[in-house]
Amino acid sequence: MSFINLLAAEGNGYHLAHDIKEVYWGSAAFFIVAGLIWWKAAPAIRNSLATRTERISAELAEARSRREAAETALTASTSELPDLSAEETRIRVEATETAARLKADLIAKAEAEAEGVRERGKADVATRKRQARADLQAEIADAARRAAEDMVRSDLDAGAQSNLIDAYINEVRQMS
Repeated sequence: MSFINLLAAEGNGYHLAHDIKEVYWGSAAFFIVAGLIWWKAAPAIRNSLATRTERISAELAEARSRREAAETALTASTSELPDLSAEETRIRVEATETAARLKADLIAKAEAEAEGVRERGKADVATRKRQARADLQAEIADAARRAAEDMVRSDLDAGAQSNLIDAYINEVRQMS
């Protein structure tokens, strides 16, 4: 069995059809359609490309002329400009003076803020000192009270201690 007959009988499943005649007819149809397109559409495509090329060339020529006109106008306008070095010097001097004023203002403001921070710190230290003294006095008073309670408890008999406890309980009830 020849190779063509083998392909025609079985087909390879990927590129060739089962029937080799289908390949022949498909190829013939392709070349006929491609020939018709070349015969009928190619002149129209060539004409449209030529027209487009002419249009782009015209636009480029117009752009060149506009560019030349713009360059001429630029040259004319730059020749009419005054000397800018005096203006540049004036602007630089003004900027230097402004920078010096801003620097002085910022230094003065920073010094004032620093003094304010120092004053607040001193006031904070004084407040904390008073609070520490008050806390120390409260702790000393509490320790003295506890010492006095311990001394009184050691001197009280059972009945007097019971009366003191009852009085304290009544006092707590009244507070709540």
